[in-house]
Amino acid sequence: MVGAAEGFMGAVQLPDDIERVIEREVAEGRAASAAAFLEEAVMRLVDDARAEEDEVRATVKAGLADAEAGRFTVLATLEDELAFRERLMARLRTRLADE
Repeated sequence: MVGAAEGFMGAVQLPDDIERVIEREVAEGRAASAAAFLEEAVMRLVDDARAEEDEVRATVKAGLADAEAGRFTVLATLEDELAFRERLMARLRTRLADE
């Protein structure tokens, strides 16, 4: 049984279902120990969060550059929005047809 993970943070109680997952991973040789499994899981979580933050920053940067260059559409009315959606869907249909 995994029980509590201990370290500089002290003990952490894990729900039974999480303990079973960790035990199975260790038993099947995919992790050397419960601590190694948890360390890898936390590092993956941190890496994923950082990658997501980087993607958001890049998207914001690209959006700001487009706005500064005048590449944007103002949707001031419902008719503007509907026309924009129709143009967008037409472009999507064209792309899908070309594939």
